[in-house]
Amino acid sequence: MTIRVVLGEDNVLVREGVRALLDSYDDIEVVGVAADAPSLLTAAEEHVPDVVVTDIKMPPSFQLEGIDCAHTIREHHPDTGVVVLSAHDDAEYAVALLGEGHSGLAYLLKDRIAQGDELVRAIHEVHAGGSVVDPSIAERLTGSQHADEQDRRVLDMMAQGLGYQEMAAALNTTEEAVDRRVTDLFQRMAGGGSSGGVDDLKRLHAAVVQSSARAETLSFYVPQQVVAGLELDASIAEQRELEVTVLFSDIRGFSTLSERLGAREIAEVVGRHLRAMAEVVAANGGTIDKFQGDAVMAVFGAPAPIEDHARCAVRCALEMQARQTELNSTGWGVDGVERLDVGIGLNTGIVMAGAIGGGGRLEYTVIGDAVNIAQRLQSEASGGEIVASASTVEAAAVEDAELIGSRAVKGREEPVEVFRILPSGR
Repeated sequence: MTIRVVLGEDNVLVREGVRALLDSYDDIEVVGVAADAPSLLTAAEEHVPDVVVTDIKMPPSFQLEGIDCAHTIREHHPDTGVVVLSAHDDAEYAVALLGEGHSGLAYLLKDRIAQGDELVRAIHEVHAGGSVVDPSIAERLTGSQHADEQDRRVLDMMAQGLGYQEMAAALNTTEEAVDRRVTDLFQRMAGGGSSGGVDDLKRLHAAVVQSSARAETLSFYVPQQVVAGLELDASIAEQRELEVTVLFSDIRGFSTLSERLGAREIAEVVGRHLRAMAEVVAANGGTIDKFQGDAVMAVFGAPAPIEDHARCAVRCALEMQARQTELNSTGWGVDGVERLDVGIGLNTGIVMAGAIGGGGRLEYTVIGDAVNIAQRLQSEASGGEIVASASTVEAAAVEDAELIGSRAVKGREEPVEVFRILPSGR
């Protein structure tokens, strides 16, 4: 029998990677995907899947949407199991999920996705009506004041990764009895099983998530050494004019290549490339502004000022090309992918930096003419090339660069003097 799954995850790379993983199993079929909480609930209503797999935090507010959706889905569709994937290893999040007295729920840390069949095991368990708690969480809960000796045995077995069937055999009882004990235990941990107690717990943790969101979100945007030197207060979101250097990179010819690859291969190749590029950007003091498919936008000089941001960006671009050469030399392990070539564009100029957005979601980013020029220059670069504006070449004091000529930029009257930075052009 095939288990029909709806997958909720706002990060497209993670979503497609998990989808490819699940589709590789003969008995699992992903029948729908969603990028936010409302569309996840809609997909659950439309497909009535056997199991929903969801991130714990999703748009619109990036708080505890996964847990809220899990409870709603179980109320409307008692036969649909839900696996919540989370980066939070705090036991209270698992208690908030399981404490309302529902079975057919699982709380799994995202690290488990890459560890064998942990996610698939959880899907099978909730489909059968059982509950799963991440082994590290179960181990931590073993010492809870709410757990008696028999509870601790159950939690110990959950920490070993055992399912209800194996636990029932070890305890010489039925799976239904195991389910009742697990359900009762988490209700007691949540405060006596009253919905008010669980709601209080969820509100408390929503506040914790919100209060830590700036630091957690900033760590995705900014290298750790920069985060350590910043005051994480509201001032980081204030819009201000700054001189920065913007970098855009993009894999050449990848659209054509991706037509010949499956979703799993695309996720593997793009994921490996982007991780490597992000490491190089962070090592040179840059900030990842966004990933767009296989493209990278990075900023040097915001949110933390860098006096020699142009020089850092040029060094980063050279190291990104060198790193890409290394990746090509080691091979991609995917049929049809022999090498990938990257084009990079650089521009230095004034931008508006700060928290920009709407609809309940703000993102730290930079906008302005300088960004548009950098993106335009990236499109000028062939595979393996770095193309930079005169402003970047001058600010970085690049010695080894050759003039390409003037280029028109859409929406800009004056042309831009463009240079090709050579491999020795530090």
